[in-house]
Amino acid sequence: MLVKKLTIKNFRNYNEEVVSFCPERNVIIGENAQGKTNLLEAIEYASRGRSYRTHQEAELILQGASEALVEVEFVARNYDQKITICLRRKGDAALNQPQKTEKLIKLNGVPKGNTRGLKGHLVTVGFKSQDMSLIRGGPSDRRDWIDELSSTLSTGFRTLLNRYEKAVTQRNRLLKLFFEKGRLTGSDIDQLKVWDQQLATMGATIIKQRIKSLKQAIPIAEEYQEKISGSREKLSAHYHFHVRTNESQDFGCSDLDDRSGYQQADTISIEELDELELANKLLQLYQQRRADEIARRQTLTGPHRDDVRFALNDKDATAFGSQGQQRSLVIALKLSELKLISDFLEEPPVLMLDDVMAELDLRRQGFLMESVDRGMQTLITTTHLDGFEKEWLAGATLISVVDGAAVRQESLAPAMSTLQ
Repeated sequence: MLVKKLTIKNFRNYNEEVVSFCPERNVIIGENAQGKTNLLEAIEYASRGRSYRTHQEAELILQGASEALVEVEFVARNYDQKITICLRRKGDAALNQPQKTEKLIKLNGVPKGNTRGLKGHLVTVGFKSQDMSLIRGGPSDRRDWIDELSSTLSTGFRTLLNRYEKAVTQRNRLLKLFFEKGRLTGSDIDQLKVWDQQLATMGATIIKQRIKSLKQAIPIAEEYQEKISGSREKLSAHYHFHVRTNESQDFGCSDLDDRSGYQQADTISIEELDELELANKLLQLYQQRRADEIARRQTLTGPHRDDVRFALNDKDATAFGSQGQQRSLVIALKLSELKLISDFLEEPPVLMLDDVMAELDLRRQGFLMESVDRGMQTLITTTHLDGFEKEWLAGATLISVVDGAAVRQESLAPAMSTLQ
């Protein structure tokens, strides 16, 4: 799988640009805030139909422009393909109207009604400095990682997850309504039970798929971690299914956050439960926590609350891992994701390394570069070429970016002399 050409118009800081990529290693070089990351974002946007940097798609359109275009020509499964996405502003910013967008998607010239039609055609794996949040960030960062992996490995997972999230939103509205009423009628309970059943069924499927993906990825990550650490560190991971204790039965209690006023979360071992048993467990927890959920106006149990915990030598990597250990762990996780997806697709995805060298020392930079298969198309952004081995750069294509303009050079020599 490889990207041949990217065409963008009025996207981020680009007016109009056409960039061609070589089948193997592409180095996108330039100072900060020139538009290097925007090129990778455009490719990933075409791949998934959404940006990993913003939820407000109006931000993708160049300021002052009414629409933007992203078009990627690529090869997948030995076929030439093309994804085209046109974004159009809706609403007048001068009149302080909400900035909404209209999105038109085409795959090989055929219109698609939504982003689901893009799934599996152009698959990318990104590694960026923000990925350190896998260890340093909160549970939502780790849930996003396992959900993205599960979406690639399991048909229909993303659709199910979207349905589940919408159902949680609807159930939370109902809980807020009950809180404001101050009491529950029989009809209210019956209505809540309908949502409970839906969430339990979908939630159990989501959790089991997450656990399956984790079991596939971690053995591979363990091998990488062992190599990075010189066999000094043993990686382990497990899925945390949270059940909080010390629950209030008072509808008038304050709307506390995930930690305030609560004891440490208990963890129920759920791996031995089948999907039906897990759904029944979720139903049981909804019933037990009904008063507390109404008091806090939110659904407190389910996959949207769970976490994935990583440990090195049986010590929590977030709490006890050094910065170097945490960086190594993220490399191991991303490389395992890369291998797992490559095996699943039976061809390598497009690898995009966005300014990750700034986070890594020379030893870890070298390990990462050595672990990337030369037969895999790699797009890497950087502000300098220091730290790259000459052997790795041999044959690479250089793309220089200055103020929203990209220039491709077949030779790295001019850039290397400039940066000396």
